[in-house]
Amino acid sequence: MYLFCLGRLPSEQHEESYSWKFIVFLWCRRSKKLMRRNAKNKDGGPFIDSQWLPPAAIGAEGKPGSVGCSKVEVVQDDDDESGDRVLEDQFNRFTMAMALQDSEMAQQIMQEMGDSDRGETTGLANEVPELQDQLQQLYGEVLKLIEEGDDDTARALIEANYENVVEQLESGYKSIEQIAMLDILAQLRMSLGEFEEAEYLLDQTKDLMEAVGIDPKQPLVDRILEHVGSMYTALGKPSEGLPFYLKSVEIQEHLLGEESTLIVKTLLGLASTLTDMDDTIRAIGVYRRVLLIIEKNKGPTDESLALPLSHLGHCLLEEGRVDEAELALLRALKLVEQTFGARDGRVGIAKCALARAKAARGAVDESVSLYRGGLQVMEECSKFVDDDPSLETVRTDLAELLNMMERHDEAEELWERNLQAKERVIGLNDPALVVHLQNLATAYAVSGKYEECVPLLRRSLKLTTANLGPNAPQVSVPLECLATALHHTGRQYEAEPLARQALHIREAAFGADSAIVGEACNCLASILHSIGRLEEALTLMKRVLAIQEKHVGPDSPEIVMTLQLMIMLLDKLGRIDDIEPLYMRLAKISTAHGGDIEEDIENAARTDMFGGLFKP
Repeated sequence: MYLFCLGRLPSEQHEESYSWKFIVFLWCRRSKKLMRRNAKNKDGGPFIDSQWLPPAAIGAEGKPGSVGCSKVEVVQDDDDESGDRVLEDQFNRFTMAMALQDSEMAQQIMQEMGDSDRGETTGLANEVPELQDQLQQLYGEVLKLIEEGDDDTARALIEANYENVVEQLESGYKSIEQIAMLDILAQLRMSLGEFEEAEYLLDQTKDLMEAVGIDPKQPLVDRILEHVGSMYTALGKPSEGLPFYLKSVEIQEHLLGEESTLIVKTLLGLASTLTDMDDTIRAIGVYRRVLLIIEKNKGPTDESLALPLSHLGHCLLEEGRVDEAELALLRALKLVEQTFGARDGRVGIAKCALARAKAARGAVDESVSLYRGGLQVMEECSKFVDDDPSLETVRTDLAELLNMMERHDEAEELWERNLQAKERVIGLNDPALVVHLQNLATAYAVSGKYEECVPLLRRSLKLTTANLGPNAPQVSVPLECLATALHHTGRQYEAEPLARQALHIREAAFGADSAIVGEACNCLASILHSIGRLEEALTLMKRVLAIQEKHVGPDSPEIVMTLQLMIMLLDKLGRIDDIEPLYMRLAKISTAHGGDIEEDIENAARTDMFGGLFKP
């Protein structure tokens, strides 16, 4: 069985001898709503520990080589007298070598690990370092090509090795060796951003595992299971990844014991997968187990407690257990401060996490103070560039909190900084600016600065249209926002065609009775009302009412505003007889839900920037 590395492509010979360094491709978890092009591993990074390919692999210079990379994270132990602690010390030094990108040190430690005679295989050490080297080289070479921008050659290497695996499978060879290679190739596809191809390889890996069967005594089979679970979760399919995580944990518990620190990383990945499945109750249980393991082995002040404490805090917030969340996040902050010092960027992140809990408890002034302190620390830290997603998130969270407190000028300043930071990095014409343009425009609208909204929304519309085409559903958002801003500045005749276009796009994309079509009808009705076309406005509002009744029911309080606006239009049209049944219906709904009918009717004149409600 041959592995194709640089210098051994089936259709091309590379005369240049490529040097390579040890590269670990780390996927770090970001916001759970990012687009798939930003899909990332949920537990801190894939582990390419598969080591079962035969020694005939060909490396960059046509010699037996190495393919892949290996990483195991553990909690350090100073006492290395026992065999287990010797192995743990090797893993610690190996992790440090990876962090320093010291390929020579990493390979030396890997050789030590492979040469260690440990008796039976534990699933965390491999007795065949030569095979580990083969996997090391392929993974390292391909990742270096990707880093250098040579995606075509990287892709060719992946495809050549995949064809090799297919030939073996077709010849009847189905074993852990093929599973290991498919695992690596799937992760390399992920690193290229080729998620459909990665998922196809994952499905093949899953099918092959079912055909071959999983022997828990196979070297590092637990890690392959973890990889597969991690990648399914990163692809937005956590329910498919969950069984692999559970099996990996089961194997590691059997091999290492239920209280070993060596299973912590896998448990964190399992908890993250459960969180993505919205199973926060089970995730909380796993995080608490991780804390108990670390506390028992390393004590209650070990720095490694900070990460699970932070995740636990966020899960508790999702469950509305604010007091427990605040305690967990406060403890995480103290640990990070003790470990790294008060000016470390990680302290800033921990402060902002605690600020979120304070806001949830209603302590908004404390929350703002923590947010500002955390943001300052992060901005002063050299590890954060100005447009770093973490900084954007903190500015966004703080701006939303300030808006809620009606401190609009402070909120606007944060939205402006987000936009300006992004513009400096990607220029003025990148579609990624759209979200920042919309956010800043909305902030201006809240303050009644509609004239300042208009140029921002025109830019947003132009970028979205250029990127997605004039009829894309996403285009309807800046269209409706711009129409509403123009409406509020008295430019009704410019606003009307934009609102109609937004409505037509949504009807074509989502159907005539969708809720988002109702919003577009409401926006257009508001504009028509302003220019005296009351009958057309009333027709649209009847349609809005029908859509709302379909989606939320005829007695929902969500239809109160629509009834109020219809009463207003009927009154202006002089159709008094048609008002009474709507008024009685409004009174019934308002009373049933504890409302004040007079107060509700007064709210009919309320305006809303991007909701299309009527101007008084």
